[in-house]
Amino acid sequence: MTDSQDRSAVASTLITLTCLALGLLAGGMLVIGVSFVSFWKSLSPADFQAWFAAYSHLIGRLMLPLGGAGVAASVATLVTCWSGPATRRGWLLIAALSVTGVMVTYPIFFAGANESFERGGLSDSAARSLLDQWATWHWIRTALGMVGFIAALRALPSRSPARAD
Repeated sequence: MTDSQDRSAVASTLITLTCLALGLLAGGMLVIGVSFVSFWKSLSPADFQAWFAAYSHLIGRLMLPLGGAGVAASVATLVTCWSGPATRRGWLLIAALSVTGVMVTYPIFFAGANESFERGGLSDSAARSLLDQWATWHWIRTALGMVGFIAALRALPSRSPARAD
């Protein structure tokens, strides 16, 4: 293999890993938004806070590493592919910025909101209001995650069909 082929194989592998990480992250956020938020809203505020205190750490144990892996993979891929085609570089930049946006929402909003839910003791109206805010912020980060995933997919090298000569 030539040096150019080695770099191409590394770039292709990194783009594929980025697609995998961002796809898992976006899919996980969709599950949370569609399934968990609907379930949480069906509970009484007290039951929701008790559930959140007991189980939210399990969601965080999955989603935070997925987000970190998405940022790491997308940034590594962007750096590796920076000297490649401009179109690919643009898609990878969108992917990296999008997944970084997803992760930035955590310290900006979710860390404090999650802590409030885990601590419990919120009045019914305060818990419902905070959960509504949580859902809105979650759909914002889910949209960012979907944009990042689609951008990463767009950065995949195109495969020309083999020609029969």
